[in-house]
Amino acid sequence: MDEDGDVALPVDLVVIFRTVEGVLGHEDGSGERAWVDAVTRQLQGQLSLLLLEDLGDTDSVAVRDLHRAAYRLLDRRGRPDDGTPTAEAYAYLRALAGVTRGVAALYASGNQ
Repeated sequence: MDEDGDVALPVDLVVIFRTVEGVLGHEDGSGERAWVDAVTRQLQGQLSLLLLEDLGDTDSVAVRDLHRAAYRLLDRRGRPDDGTPTAEAYAYLRALAGVTRGVAALYASGNQ
């Protein structure tokens, strides 16, 4: 609980890594649009939750680049919408999964 009385959601790395691997292991290059949209929302929430955590040393160029990529992917202006072709929405989902995996690994290394 923080100073405002809000309860922090727990970070469940097992669920996050399963979600990421489910996306990155999906080899056919597409998917049903409903699946793509649902998993995209799930990963956006997981990445947002991770970014609220203490990720340790953020002074390295690689970590700063990872943070920039994460915030760029979460920016509403760059997200797919209903008019986005499925292939583009799937490419966004894969990029989101890759960045989420990197941020989750960073979190895991700092919280062992």
